[in-house]
Amino acid sequence: MKTYKLLGVKIQTCPNHVAKDMLQSFLSSDSQHQIMTVNPEFIVASRENKEFKKIINESSLATIDGAGIIKALQFLGSQVSLDDRLTGVRLTEILINIAINKNYKILFCLYSKGLTKAGNFFMTIKQKYPHLDFQVADEKSALEKAKIFEPHIILAGYGAPRQDMWIYENLPKLPSIRVAAGVGGTFDFMSGTIKRAPKIFRSLGLEWLWRLLRQPWRIQRINRAVIIFPILVLLDRFKK
Repeated sequence: MKTYKLLGVKIQTCPNHVAKDMLQSFLSSDSQHQIMTVNPEFIVASRENKEFKKIINESSLATIDGAGIIKALQFLGSQVSLDDRLTGVRLTEILINIAINKNYKILFCLYSKGLTKAGNFFMTIKQKYPHLDFQVADEKSALEKAKIFEPHIILAGYGAPRQDMWIYENLPKLPSIRVAAGVGGTFDFMSGTIKRAPKIFRSLGLEWLWRLLRQPWRIQRINRAVIIFPILVLLDRFKK
């Protein structure tokens, strides 16, 4: 694993074969660990939201969740590839498998106004992972449910930066938790509400194009990721 600073924001390569051991060490430690899944939108947003930037830079792990960041690092001369990413979807899959094997409890926190509803998501996870000890909450009930359920892992899908700032604020109040991560739209993929990009799109780093074709209302978010972010990288490179 290597750590980089891109436009002042910490990002870390974390290949899948490294991630499992690292997450297991986090879960068996006496400390709490916040994980960030950083994409180009995070970096753009952090330029105006200094608190968000601080949270990323202070996190235990700031993985790369976005081909745009890989391309930016390559442009700046770093030897990285798409295999160095750890996306929110993959992070969630690894944590679920560890939780099943090691008897850890997970609390999934969904956004009440999101595409995936808590009840439907609960049934999906129960069917797919019958041996997983978990609960589902939304942003209104998450804190209270976490205090009662005492999970070891909490995954929030409120969207950034809301999810990450919520974790940063509330993690000290939840001593049972060892790993907490914001995973964005991961729950929509897991529930089947949104289909993941075909493998060819993912291998080329074009997930953003697939999502734009399926969800044209995301144009403003795509604009920040594929237009504004590259311009900021170029300006920073020329400035230096």
